[in-house]
Amino acid sequence: MTIRILIADDEKAARFGLRRALERTGHVIEESCDGSSALVRIKSPDVDLVFLDLDMPGMDGREVLKALDSEPVRPEVVVVTADDRLEVAVECMRLGASDYVTKPYEVERLRAIVARVARQRELERRVADLEQRVEAREAFGALVGVSRAMRELFSRIERVATAPVDVLLRGETGTGKELVARELHRRSARAAGPFVAVNTAAIPEPLVESELFGHVKGAFTGANSDHRGCFEQADGGTIFLDEVGDMPGATQAKILRVLEERQVTPVGSSKSRAVDVRVVSATHQDLDAAREDGRFREDLYFRLKGVELVLPPLRERREDIGLLADVFLSRAGSGLEVAPAARDRLLGHQWPGNVRELEQVLSAASVLCDGGRIEAGDLDLGGPGEAAAGYARFLELPLTAAKAELVAEFERASIEAALARSGGNISAAARQLGIHRQSLQQKLKQLRIRSPD
Repeated sequence: MTIRILIADDEKAARFGLRRALERTGHVIEESCDGSSALVRIKSPDVDLVFLDLDMPGMDGREVLKALDSEPVRPEVVVVTADDRLEVAVECMRLGASDYVTKPYEVERLRAIVARVARQRELERRVADLEQRVEAREAFGALVGVSRAMRELFSRIERVATAPVDVLLRGETGTGKELVARELHRRSARAAGPFVAVNTAAIPEPLVESELFGHVKGAFTGANSDHRGCFEQADGGTIFLDEVGDMPGATQAKILRVLEERQVTPVGSSKSRAVDVRVVSATHQDLDAAREDGRFREDLYFRLKGVELVLPPLRERREDIGLLADVFLSRAGSGLEVAPAARDRLLGHQWPGNVRELEQVLSAASVLCDGGRIEAGDLDLGGPGEAAAGYARFLELPLTAAKAELVAEFERASIEAALARSGGNISAAARQLGIHRQSLQQKLKQLRIRSPD
């Protein structure tokens, strides 16, 4: 990133020497011959770095530093002086200087200071840009995405959130179903009420009724007091039933009864209690197949499915991968960036674990990487075992059919990655792929890849 540097020194020869030393850095360089004019220029928001002579007639460097003390935003100020006494350096740092250089100075040290400030400004710019992009879709809470698939999902969430209907969320593991459930709650008329999340498949069957519907004191051994179940805890708000596709049959029957009657009967009690809850459920299972083979009750399916929202897997919204990577690193406060080669690896990966896997990969890479950015070699995206698992679904096909599907999958991944890198520009993506624009358009149609807006 190009930064603007101000050299403030009353000696023309000193200014000339500094300019000569810094011109090779490629940054914009300005000069001031006294403290007063330097102060006016320093207060301008477009100055990033100042080399300030300490001993100038009139307003000297110390007075300039003192005048800057009340400024809310100020550039980096490096004091340049022939006085190498420690107490002078300490005084300058106390007055707000970020560094101290004595004459005669080392050119490489000056250039290192400039490079450090340029990197810092670039990081600040990237963080500000990221915050703007995230704030642009802040209404969707922790959900982030610029792809068409995510924009369509955001639009559906907006419409469904305020409707008095239950919602079924379907999507692969790691696609963010609980985040969507929380957003539906936050944007609904029940937002002031509780949001209770429960993994229905993780509750041991003997404890299902107690956990979901509650129990009264003395209902069973160890029931030393009344307990409000999840449905009662969510009264007036939203209950999120996760992994409903993995529920045992007996649990399905018990939840169906509550959904039909909107009443719960605590274990050990003969009295039912009305509950006013909105039910948002989620599953990664294929419920249509589960209904056909009897693993999931059809009547429960239609009770849960007031409105169905399908969350896209990460491999089908590759243009979001770079944004998500920046978001995760920004939230971690690591100050790291992703090198271009590493971004290409992220874009080319199939992400079986979706957004959750991306976050974990970046978390591990941020610990293992050296320097200020994540390189391609820092990314643990699986080894031979993952590759073999990726081919497993083709092994039962005839060789010709398997080859055709593999080629189509590779072409799809390559095209989606090129479109993501080019920001959706078809001409630029075609140049990256080494094919004509018309050929790429034919491939988009053939592989049923949505054309960018």
